[in-house]
Amino acid sequence: MEIYTDVRGRTGKDCGGFCEFCFYKNVDFNNLKPTGCINCPPDNIGCAYCQNFIDRISTEFKPLYQVYADLNEKFNEMGCSSLTPKDLQIIVAGAADILNYPQLYELVSKLKESQLSLHLGYTSGKPIKNVSMVQKLILLGVDEVSFSVFSTNPEMRRKWMNDETPEDSVNGLKIFCENIDLNASAVVIPGVNDGDELFQTCVNLEEWGVKSFTLRRFANFKHQGLILSKKPILDGIIPHSYEEFKEFVQKIADEFSFKVLGYPFYDPKNESPFTLSKAENRRYLEKLPQVKSEATIITGTLAAPFLKKIFRIIDKFNLVNIVSVDKEIADLITNEDLESINLTEVKRNVILPSGALVHIKQAEKLLSKDYKHRKILRGPYILTYPYSDKGHLTNKEELIQYELKSFKDLIDKINSFNRVVTLN
Repeated sequence: MEIYTDVRGRTGKDCGGFCEFCFYKNVDFNNLKPTGCINCPPDNIGCAYCQNFIDRISTEFKPLYQVYADLNEKFNEMGCSSLTPKDLQIIVAGAADILNYPQLYELVSKLKESQLSLHLGYTSGKPIKNVSMVQKLILLGVDEVSFSVFSTNPEMRRKWMNDETPEDSVNGLKIFCENIDLNASAVVIPGVNDGDELFQTCVNLEEWGVKSFTLRRFANFKHQGLILSKKPILDGIIPHSYEEFKEFVQKIADEFSFKVLGYPFYDPKNESPFTLSKAENRRYLEKLPQVKSEATIITGTLAAPFLKKIFRIIDKFNLVNIVSVDKEIADLITNEDLESINLTEVKRNVILPSGALVHIKQAEKLLSKDYKHRKILRGPYILTYPYSDKGHLTNKEELIQYELKSFKDLIDKINSFNRVVTLN
């Protein structure tokens, strides 16, 4: 079990400056408005969750007492008093680099009094100006760190991450790897840190003892998820397609001994996402309830093929259709995406992704422009196994059971619509 606390921090400013490829680099935060989301009140667009997208660059680190109060509240809510240190891990992270938190040593010391496992994430390593910082954190008892590497080549880090002390950052990375669990990640940019550069980074990480490595495909366009800025992050860069990306994630996984994941999500070892869509696992689909109501599921282009494959099997009366918008990741769907939908393809009942950045009232308005009133519900939180930087994914059977529960929840949502079709 994990307990997470967000210490906030100003994106870019408390990260030691923006990396050249940072998602937030070109965002004009002064002109952003809340998009709406699942957490918004019924009649109000905007809440603490979607406001967080706007506030990230301007919200300073929380003081210690607020961090402690947040953790105490979560301990009490979860009834953690009876759990042993082996049962529970504390994760401390924020919108900025955790190693820049001004009272980090005091925070770590206090949390380790509980004898619980402590995970720090995320850091880019840029705050490391001397390896004594890393050594002190290890001595204080930090058990695990999430580290954005980009490259183990100091000059690459200097140029692309604006790292003023890249040699110290890489040395700190090495010491972390050799002494505690380290989960590395890297944004992969075509022609920059892929190919031989990526291979050498992997060689170093394996030699030093890294626990896992998550490859993040660089996103440069709106359909890939660039929703806070209208212009590309890097001019002239065409990111890998998802299929190209999957191929080199697979190659890295085949070549090296550490756990390898990709994002957009791909787990080469467990054939995820959507393990249920694989031919050898389709027998599990027989356990799902019958689809009894018409509905349209709106999703992104990456999930759509999997959902179509699964519903062709479980939806015997063809009551459900899948409509994808021009956005790869479903949880990054916005009002603009809904405006582009051909409403002749949309049934009277609609399932939206749980995480879509759309207020339900706005969705109802946009999806009823043809004067046909449509009922809209949010789907389950996630349909395939949750992505995790830490790489703590379970075996394939547990993945299948997770997906079965998620699809059962989805079908229950579909069947909950009042307009039920009579089956003969």
